[in-house]
Amino acid sequence: MSDTGLTVLPVNEPLISYDVTVTVNRDGGRFPDPPEFAAAAARAAEARSAEIMSAHTVEKIISVVAVPAESRPEAVAAALAVVSEALRCSAR
Repeated sequence: MSDTGLTVLPVNEPLISYDVTVTVNRDGGRFPDPPEFAAAAARAAEARSAEIMSAHTVEKIISVVAVPAESRPEAVAAALAVVSEALRCSAR
C-alpha cells in the first residue's frame, strides 16, 4: 500500500509598503549638512529596500520613509534605523 498525502507549502505574504514619518528635533544640537544627510539617507534606505524623502527646517528634519514590511511595527523599526544611520553617517 502506498502512502500518499498532500503537502502544503508555506505561503509568503507579499510585503506591504508603509510610509513612516520620522521627525528629528534639533534640541540645541547641530544638524548635518542637508546634502550629506540626503546621501547618507539614500544609502541607508537602499540597504533596506526602502526610499526616503526629507525636508530640513531650522528646527527639524522631517523624513518620510517608504519601506516594505510584513507589519507596521517592522516598518517603523526599519524607518527609524534608516534615519538613525543617516544621522550617524552624516555627522562624521
